[in-house]
Amino acid sequence: MSIKGMVFKEISDHLEAQVEELIYIDKDRGQIEKENIIMVPKPAVLIAFMRFEWSDMGNGIKVGKGIVRVRVICENYAESYTGSIDQELALAFFDLNEKVDAALEGLSGTKFSELKKVADEDDLDHNNVIVTVYEYEATITDDTKADCSKMIKVDAKPIVKYTAKENLPEKQVNIQSDFIVKM
Repeated sequence: MSIKGMVFKEISDHLEAQVEELIYIDKDRGQIEKENIIMVPKPAVLIAFMRFEWSDMGNGIKVGKGIVRVRVICENYAESYTGSIDQELALAFFDLNEKVDAALEGLSGTKFSELKKVADEDDLDHNNVIVTVYEYEATITDDTKADCSKMIKVDAKPIVKYTAKENLPEKQVNIQSDFIVKM
């Protein structure tokens, strides 16, 4: 699988586990703009990789820094104006947006650094479909083309030092801790 495919899979799996309201998660291919042709089940999230700047780290490994764009989509026919009888229902999409953002902010994976939100905005041109766009900065490490023949396997051996509990500073001592070995 490609590096961006791996990153997409980790992000979508995490969203599926954390935001149970979502019924559709996909790669953003402009489905919302083509909704008269392609129906998108809602609520949904569409994920896109924007521009990434890549640096060569050597040995076939590249590191790219860029933006992951996430569009949160929900359908809402309630009215949000002051005094509306269904104003709370109309504003419920904010809760979904915050759940998606909370699930993504700080998320990191095996091939990408933690996602850091750098922008968000409402996309207003979709009738009763509300689209909120989030942009997260991330760094992706692409080692799919790494030349493993030049890598050296290292058998690391940990250095363990045993310390008597009496020699530890008092505020670090936890009697119930499994990390303190009784001598």
